[in-house]
Amino acid sequence: MAYTLTIDTDGADAIAFASYRYSWSHVLECLGYDTVGTHVIDESEAWELLEAFESDTRGGYHFFPLLAHDSKLAESLFALMDAIV
Repeated sequence: MAYTLTIDTDGADAIAFASYRYSWSHVLECLGYDTVGTHVIDESEAWELLEAFESDTRGGYHFFPLLAHDSKLAESLFALMDAIV
Protein backbone atom coordinates (compact mmCIF):
# COMPACT_ATOMS: atom_id res chain seq x y z
CA MET A 1 0.00 0.00 0.00
CA ALA A 2 1.17 3.53 -0.71
CA TYR A 3 0.28 6.70 1.14
CA THR A 4 0.49 10.34 0.13
CA LEU A 5 1.62 13.41 2.02
CA THR A 6 1.22 16.91 0.65
CA ILE A 7 3.63 19.57 1.86
CA ASP A 8 3.05 23.25 1.09
CA THR A 9 5.55 26.09 1.50
CA ASP A 10 4.50 26.79 5.09
CA GLY A 11 4.81 23.10 5.90
CA ALA A 12 8.29 22.86 4.39
CA ASP A 13 9.31 25.92 6.41
CA ALA A 14 7.89 24.38 9.61
CA ILE A 15 9.80 21.14 9.02
CA ALA A 16 13.02 23.08 8.44
CA PHE A 17 12.42 25.15 11.59
CA ALA A 18 11.85 22.10 13.82
CA SER A 19 14.56 20.16 11.94
CA TYR A 20 16.63 17.87 14.15
CA ARG A 21 14.97 19.06 17.37
CA TYR A 22 12.16 16.50 17.15
CA SER A 23 11.76 13.08 15.61
CA TRP A 24 8.75 14.04 13.46
CA SER A 25 10.64 16.72 11.55
CA HIS A 26 13.96 14.91 11.50
CA VAL A 27 12.51 11.77 9.92
CA LEU A 28 10.61 13.82 7.33
CA GLU A 29 13.90 15.48 6.38
CA CYS A 30 15.88 12.23 6.36
CA LEU A 31 13.34 10.49 4.11
CA GLY A 32 13.10 13.48 1.75
CA TYR A 33 9.53 14.47 2.58
CA ASP A 34 10.47 18.00 3.63
CA THR A 35 9.98 19.67 0.25
CA VAL A 36 6.94 21.24 -1.37
CA GLY A 37 4.78 18.80 -3.28
CA THR A 38 2.83 15.60 -2.97
CA HIS A 39 4.98 12.70 -1.85
CA VAL A 40 4.15 9.02 -2.32
CA ILE A 41 5.17 7.04 0.74
CA ASP A 42 5.59 3.28 0.69
CA GLU A 43 4.41 1.03 3.51
CA SER A 44 7.76 0.61 5.27
CA GLU A 45 8.48 4.34 5.32
CA ALA A 46 4.94 5.05 6.53
CA TRP A 47 5.58 2.85 9.56
CA GLU A 48 8.96 4.53 10.11
CA LEU A 49 7.22 7.91 10.08
CA LEU A 50 4.52 6.73 12.48
CA GLU A 51 7.12 5.38 14.90
CA ALA A 52 9.01 8.69 14.84
CA PHE A 53 5.81 10.69 15.31
CA GLU A 54 4.83 8.57 18.31
CA SER A 55 8.30 8.79 19.85
CA ASP A 56 7.81 12.53 20.39
CA THR A 57 4.78 11.78 22.60
CA ARG A 58 6.68 9.72 25.17
CA GLY A 59 6.37 11.29 28.58
CA GLY A 60 2.89 12.64 27.90
CA TYR A 61 3.78 15.17 25.22
CA HIS A 62 1.60 16.09 22.24
CA PHE A 63 2.23 15.09 18.66
CA PHE A 64 4.34 17.39 16.50
CA PRO A 65 6.03 19.81 18.92
CA LEU A 66 6.69 23.27 17.44
CA LEU A 67 4.00 22.72 14.80
CA ALA A 68 0.73 24.67 14.93
CA HIS A 69 -1.98 22.04 15.24
CA ASP A 70 -4.32 24.10 13.05
CA SER A 71 -1.82 24.16 10.17
CA LYS A 72 -2.25 22.34 6.88
CA LEU A 73 0.87 20.32 7.64
CA ALA A 74 -0.53 19.12 10.96
CA GLU A 75 -3.78 18.22 9.21
CA SER A 76 -1.83 16.24 6.59
CA LEU A 77 0.33 14.48 9.18
CA PHE A 78 -2.66 13.50 11.33
CA ALA A 79 -4.46 12.22 8.21
CA LEU A 80 -1.40 10.18 7.28
CA MET A 81 -1.26 8.68 10.76
CA ASP A 82 -4.95 7.76 10.58
CA ALA A 83 -4.49 6.13 7.18
CA ILE A 84 -1.63 3.82 8.18
CA VAL A 85 -2.98 0.32 8.75
